[in-house]
Amino acid sequence: MRDIHLIHSSSNKGDKKRQQGFTLIELLIALAISAIISALSYQAINGAVNVQTNVQENAQRMAEVQRAVWWMEQDLVQLVPRGVQDGFGSLLSAYEYRADLGLELTRIAELPTPRSSGGLLRVGYQLRDETLYRLTWPVIDRAPDTKPRRVAILTGVKRFELRFLNTKNRWVTSWPLEVDVGSAPSIGGGQNATPKKMPLPKVTEVLLELDDLGLLKRLFMGVS
Repeated sequence: MRDIHLIHSSSNKGDKKRQQGFTLIELLIALAISAIISALSYQAINGAVNVQTNVQENAQRMAEVQRAVWWMEQDLVQLVPRGVQDGFGSLLSAYEYRADLGLELTRIAELPTPRSSGGLLRVGYQLRDETLYRLTWPVIDRAPDTKPRRVAILTGVKRFELRFLNTKNRWVTSWPLEVDVGSAPSIGGGQNATPKKMPLPKVTEVLLELDDLGLLKRLFMGVS
């Protein structure tokens, strides 16, 4: 009976020794599974972060575009037919556009500010190096040293073009027409004559081509 008991005890000790750790193959399998789980977790987290980043960037971009369009809308719907004098004493139309020079216009000032004169404000838009700038002048009739304030309102702009619906319901690509300038009468007479009141377009079409959003078109009704 004693011999049997000793054999049984030896067998238990051997089993305990075999159960103390993992084999090399088991460790390799566990490491492989952990690596796969880690890779899948990283891909899931990275994908979620990328989606959130893209959403934030797109939202920021759309807000930038909407803000620029809002500025143009505020300016274009408050046009007034008030021509201005440039720094050399020449007459500028109340509304002027050339593809190479950009847009200039006279509008009603939203609020009395140091940059408005008599409730009016002269503003402009120019495209330079794929950035659209909004310009404001401190006075309506300029002196030779009058400089506009230039603020970038939209980046990534590949094209900025305008079309205008004239009084004959025809679309034109520049404003004013020479016939409009020549036929516009001055108010008053002599050196104290008020700058000419000139025709305004019935509708202005603004085309913006953006490097990421493609073509955008907006129509703005003129002042009736």
